[in-house]
Amino acid sequence: MSQNSEFKVSEGDLIPSPTTYYLAQKYLGNGSYGMVIQCRNVITGETVALKIIKSTENIDCAQEEEVILQTMKKLHSDSFNIVSLYESFFYKDHYCLVFEHLDMDLQKFKQISPGQHLQLKQIRPILQQLATALDFLNGAGIIHADLKPDNIMLVDHVRQPLKVKVIDFGISLDDPEEMTGETLQTLWYRSPEILSKDPFSGSIDVWSLGCIAAEMSMGTPLFPANDETDLGNHPVWIEDAQAEYVDLQCFMDLMTQMLMTSQHERITPSRILQHPFITMSHLQGSYKNSLYVKSCEELMDICQNQSSEDGGHGDQVNLQMSLNEDSSSSTASPAKESRIVDAKSGNRPEDFQAKVRRSERLAAARRGTSGKTGPNRRKDSQATVRRSERLAAIRKGASGQTGPIRLKRMRDRHDPTSNGNPSEKDTNMGPAGMRDEKHAKMAAKRGNRQKESQATVRRRELLAATRKGASGQTGPIRLKRMREREDSVRGSRR
Repeated sequence: MSQNSEFKVSEGDLIPSPTTYYLAQKYLGNGSYGMVIQCRNVITGETVALKIIKSTENIDCAQEEEVILQTMKKLHSDSFNIVSLYESFFYKDHYCLVFEHLDMDLQKFKQISPGQHLQLKQIRPILQQLATALDFLNGAGIIHADLKPDNIMLVDHVRQPLKVKVIDFGISLDDPEEMTGETLQTLWYRSPEILSKDPFSGSIDVWSLGCIAAEMSMGTPLFPANDETDLGNHPVWIEDAQAEYVDLQCFMDLMTQMLMTSQHERITPSRILQHPFITMSHLQGSYKNSLYVKSCEELMDICQNQSSEDGGHGDQVNLQMSLNEDSSSSTASPAKESRIVDAKSGNRPEDFQAKVRRSERLAAARRGTSGKTGPNRRKDSQATVRRSERLAAIRKGASGQTGPIRLKRMRDRHDPTSNGNPSEKDTNMGPAGMRDEKHAKMAAKRGNRQKESQATVRRRELLAATRKGASGQTGPIRLKRMREREDSVRGSRR
């Protein structure tokens, strides 16, 4: 388990301290001058990080770190995102410091993140916690002097996402004057005053924090130098970073104007061509040494040259042809002739743009709607024919019926006397068997209606006969016979 050939700690070893035993579990990494092992407190069961000093020569440095940590602990450093120190002791003549166990360092967390960088919404809380820690250190008069992603730990990236703490105060100091001219900080996060060996203060930690913030966003170190000579090109790199930031702001301004919800406030194409992001006027003069600006200018020059070589002359010819055609149909006035300009200049009057669009449409019509010729155009024609055939088949109907039969069905479908009766609607849909069955049902209904009509007629005839009487006599004759019958009845009674 141990990474030191002179001192070995194996998994399962019990490491005694004045208060408890620590069970060695696994190797975690190296600090400034010691190795770190994950252990479990046998009495409490708590998982801790045990830092074992590699060499006895560095015991003084470890004890100085302990003094600084104890001083900060009295000031409640655990409330300001500083790692907590539990205790210290000797084990086999090696000095040991026991810290709270933390999850993973910021470098590893960045690597497991999508794209190996963090989003702004993730960077914000991390930056806030680190600034809180540095503000606490300034108040305590302490300079960390080795702030980097490896020395920033996530407490628990699952249960406490983005909660961080600063660790490794092995080369921290509280008297910067005594260390003037000394080499401090890791190379990629080393501040200009340390490089130039000038007097410094706690602001060197802020420089390191700025490098870390940029690295969290970009996914790569801001100044990945190989040595101090390479790192001496800070001014150029700073100009690059500043120029790219200003360029990004300018791009966002253009995006905002293009995405205005009101069409009247939305930027026009001619204004886009005049925007600083396109003309790069915001980058000219301020960043003379920036490699980023030079690369931007080179790319724009290449694209503009290619455009002029490939299509500039053709655009001018098409524009001139359109103007000639317009002038042939009507007498051109001097004012119109004065509007003939080079299509590359982009300085056309507003009323002249309509002529340009007509010219483009005319050229497109001559080339074909899609601009395709040869085999591709024949393929498009064949596809058009196939679409026409399918449209004709749809118009014929699913059964393929045309002519009078189809006309009759259309009339039946739209007959206003049907009153929306489903039985009267066109049934030319579905499989043939279903249509035959529907036709049979409709014929049966019509036969039933005819039979019902005949029965109705017969009932009416019988009713009329009943009213006439059994003999079928009506009118005065029938009235006379009824009176004679009544008289005979009266006579018999007498």
